[in-house]
Amino acid sequence: MSDVIWEGNIESTHLRLEMPHAGKIISEWRSPHGIRQNSSKSVEEFEKAVLFQIALGSGEKGKAAIKEIREAVIVAASERPAPERQPEAPPKRRKPKVRQHRRSRRPPRR
Repeated sequence: MSDVIWEGNIESTHLRLEMPHAGKIISEWRSPHGIRQNSSKSVEEFEKAVLFQIALGSGEKGKAAIKEIREAVIVAASERPAPERQPEAPPKRRKPKVRQHRRSRRPPRR
């Protein structure tokens, strides 16, 4: 289903990236602080959510790896087609309820 586009270590953080199609990037990373997961819809969103956190944790040594990851994501997104969406059927129009007169809602008088 989804292909692993990058997997490796940045300092003490293990990162795994998968991309099922061009519109989705799935990332999972294990750091000393715990396991985290993220699903991004674009490369920009991925950079803000994942790469920024990893860059803060890795410092100066991880910059080359982060640049490599970013390039791998861009190449993988350009190779995979975006999923084709089926045109949705227009919603069916319902017949509006007939509003009864206020007197007809009362029980009959005796």
